[in-house]
Amino acid sequence: MVLIVDDLLMGGFRFVLNRLIEAVDAERNDDKVYREELLAAQMRLELGEISETEFGEIEADLLAKIREVRDRHGVTAPTAAEGYSLAGVEIESAVDDSEPVTKERTPRRKR
Repeated sequence: MVLIVDDLLMGGFRFVLNRLIEAVDAERNDDKVYREELLAAQMRLELGEISETEFGEIEADLLAKIREVRDRHGVTAPTAAEGYSLAGVEIESAVDDSEPVTKERTPRRKR
């Protein structure tokens, strides 16, 4: 009887630890958390809660973490030499409340 109870307790404990490990691993391998922290720091800067210097330090740290996560997954951002391509821009502006005006630009091709 004691052996069965011990197995149940250890099995439950092992299950909880495995879920905890999976959660930590998922957070460690997802840059979403760091991007949200960067956005929060940007908001704090705009609200005057932190200085430009403090924001620069936070930004450098978070961008390094984001790069680290992306490097682990083999994801790379395009470099300045590769250039960027704009697929299209859509602008919506209301002249008055009754008639919105929408203007769409045609996409430019990458050089």
